[in-house]
Amino acid sequence: MFWRDIISRTDKFIDGAKKGIPITFGYVPMGIGYAAIAIKAGMTPFETISMSFLVYAGAGQIIAASMVLSGATAMAIILTNFVVNLRYFVMSTCVLNKVEDSNTPLNILAAHVTVDESFAMFSLSDDSSIWTYLGIAITAWLSWCLGAGIGVVLLDMLPVIVTNSFNISLYALFVAILTPAVKESKQIALLVLITAVLNIVLSQFLGNWSLIVSTLVGAAIGMYIVDDEYLISGDA
Repeated sequence: MFWRDIISRTDKFIDGAKKGIPITFGYVPMGIGYAAIAIKAGMTPFETISMSFLVYAGAGQIIAASMVLSGATAMAIILTNFVVNLRYFVMSTCVLNKVEDSNTPLNILAAHVTVDESFAMFSLSDDSSIWTYLGIAITAWLSWCLGAGIGVVLLDMLPVIVTNSFNISLYALFVAILTPAVKESKQIALLVLITAVLNIVLSQFLGNWSLIVSTLVGAAIGMYIVDDEYLISGDA
């Protein structure tokens, strides 16, 4: 019975890892882009890769590296990432409510490796095994770390013009995230525009804190201008 459980869990983990392979095609290039910004900001290769293993926040890491590059304070970086990554609390809760046969150590690991893509893939799956989810999420996590590792090795070998081009990955990431929602809802498009304008205006007075304030103000405005039906429908 014991070995049968081990084999079953292994099979589910492998199945989840296979499902997570498509995520790697996006995460490896993004990891390289993050490394380009982190190294340019003065972070060491060890710090760059360690952040991917220990923080693993995708856009949050890129934002943090960009803020380090612009000379932001540690508190501003921490608060900005806290606001940007609040969604992971909700995602982790949803995952842990769905999975079966789990325990505290596995829940902690699952929460750490939860990101938008692994959450979305598991949410659309009929499988409720924690091992399937860990297969998906850990595959994505390792591919992100691999991208960062490749980045710190290759960036020293590539011409400056090539390494600088990786810096646009931050903007490409945000465009990729926002475009589907903006196309589906004029209210979301308006909210994005309002938040962007707020950030530009407030940056003249608040510096790096403008991102935090504009995000919070934009979220508050969104509560009133975005229809509940749109959010409930799952399109957001």
